[in-house]
Amino acid sequence: MNSPDTERFLSSLKDFQRDTVDHAFARMYEGASPAMRFLIADEVGLGKTKVAAGIVARAVDRLRTDDPALRVDVLYICSNAGI
Repeated sequence: MNSPDTERFLSSLKDFQRDTVDHAFARMYEGASPAMRFLIADEVGLGKTKVAAGIVARAVDRLRTDDPALRVDVLYICSNAGI
């Protein structure tokens, strides 16, 4: 079950961003042969960073399903200091 913060964040995404989160998450975490990597490429300004945040939020929810006290560290490297 998604946390309220995750659902609130995901509900703020545009439909195409949410669809991308859902598709990438399903390929990486729900498929019989999960993808170890996933590339999201589109035009500048369409929300790739928001999609990445949505995937991370869903992944953290998945990891905490089995252990609610689990500490999850995320390292995000980008070239834009403003993010």
